[in-house]
This record gives sequence, structure tokens and C-alpha cells, in this order.
Amino acid sequence: MASRPRCIVNARELAPLLRPRSEIVDGVGWRIRKLSDAAGLTRMAVAMREIEPGMAGTHLHYHDVEEEWAYVLSGRGRVRIEPLSLAVRSGDFVAFPEGPRPHHFIAEGDEPLVLLEGGERRPTEDCRTYPELGIRVRNGTDEPLDATTLPAFEGEARQIVHLGRVEERARPHPLSPEAIRHQRSLDEAVGLKRQAFTWVRLEPEIESTTFHHHENTDEWIFLLSGSAEARIGDERHLVTAGDFIAHPAKGLPHVMRALSDVTYLMGGEHIANDVVIYPELEMQLTSAGFEKINSKS
Repeated sequence: MASRPRCIVNARELAPLLRPRSEIVDGVGWRIRKLSDAAGLTRMAVAMREIEPGMAGTHLHYHDVEEEWAYVLSGRGRVRIEPLSLAVRSGDFVAFPEGPRPHHFIAEGDEPLVLLEGGERRPTEDCRTYPELGIRVRNGTDEPLDATTLPAFEGEARQIVHLGRVEERARPHPLSPEAIRHQRSLDEAVGLKRQAFTWVRLEPEIESTTFHHHENTDEWIFLLSGSAEARIGDERHLVTAGDFIAHPAKGLPHVMRALSDVTYLMGGEHIANDVVIYPELEMQLTSAGFEKINSKS
């Protein structure tokens, strides 16, 4: 197999960045591995965050425009989604739609709370609000916040779902019925509108989909267990637990074949104008459905 391209990185082999880096903040501190940056995604952010027991993973905040999410890989703790404080454990998926739901995680127990987290990148549209710090951040600039102008907080318990509570469904690919994903759609369970997030199980020798690429959306995969062969363009690569694979919009076509029982997390974007290209079948998927490429010419 070929040497690894930039789009495949192993989370534990990336050096973690320490935060905060410029000041000591009581009770707030974390290590973060920016997987999407290392692997070349631009439309979405995906990272692994480790929070030491007793510490918070970020300052309490919310976004005006961007959707965020977090999946608990290991450890236990609590998530504040004001006005609520809710217990979290391995296998919990937490959604943060845009709007006044200030949130952060706090690690408890004897081990770090480890999250896979991500969300949209819409920096020119978005504004982050930090109620406890008294600031808003817009285009990288801090603005003072008048706390009396804050809306009522809207955190809800239904923003959290555990993997075990979501039904597993077999999903054959419409163009390749032998490519069967057993999947749990966590984004649907918590009501995310634009961010896609799915837990997937593949049986040995089964392909994940049909060889394809997206024109207008980023995709990514994070392997939880097992091993697989990732075909990306003309090359094939062995991937195992802890590997993150980035598929940028307009990138190389790709597919994955399980070499053993495999579980992984898969993410992307729900947008109306996406086009999926299947080069070997000379097919494409648009909002109108499947069609032969150039069939309208």
C-alpha cells in the first residue's frame, strides 16, 4: 500500500495543543488535537479534546449561527447547557444548535473526559457569546457584552442522546446493494439541521459506499475499532482505530472496505445544492435524484 497522504492522520500521533495558552484560568484548561486542520478540511472543524478531571473544556459560550456537536469517546463528566447541567458518559452525543444555549463540558472521575467534537466554519457570519466572561467575539475581535441584553437560555435535555438509544438500521447503497452500512443517525436523533453525524458498523469485506466524491460538502471518518482499506483516488491505505480520514469537497473519489468488523464515526454536511459524483458508474446524485452524467446535454 502507498504511503499515507495528508488526508489520513492518527489522532494520538498528533501533538496536542495546550489551552488556554496565554493565561492561567482557574478551572478551565484542555488539550486539543485539530484533526481537520491537519488533514486538510476547510468547511468543517473536527478535533479531539481531552479535559482533565475537575476542569472545564472551554469557557461557557454559544454561537449565533454555527452548529456544533460533541461525541464522548471516553471518561465521564457533565455538560452545562444553560440552564441545565447533565451527566455524560462514553457513547453520548451532544448537539449544540445555534442560539442561546450556553454550554461547556466538565470532566469528573479519575480519568480525562475525551471528546470528538466539531461543527461548521462560518466565521464571517458567526458571533460567539461568553456570558460569564462578559464578551462577544466577532471576526476575531472581542466586544463588551451587556448582560442585561442576553435572551433567556434555551438548553434542553433532548440535545443529548446515547448511542445505545438510537436504532441501528441496515442501509444498502442504492447504486451498490452489496455495500451495506449498519448505522445509527445521531444527528437526526438530536435535531441537527446542517451537520451530519452517524455511527457506522461494517462487516468484513463489505464496502462502505460506492466510489464517489462530493462537489460541495466536506466528509470525514474517524475509526473507533477494527481495520479497513481506504481507497482514495488511485491509492489504497490501511486504516485502523484512531485514524481520521478527511474528504474535502471536490476532492478525490473514495471508498472504504472493511478488513475486519469495523465501527466508525462519519460526518459531513446537509446542504441542498450538493452533487455526488460516481466516476466509475458515470452517475451523479443531485437534488433531482440519480442520473447519468451529461444525460441532459
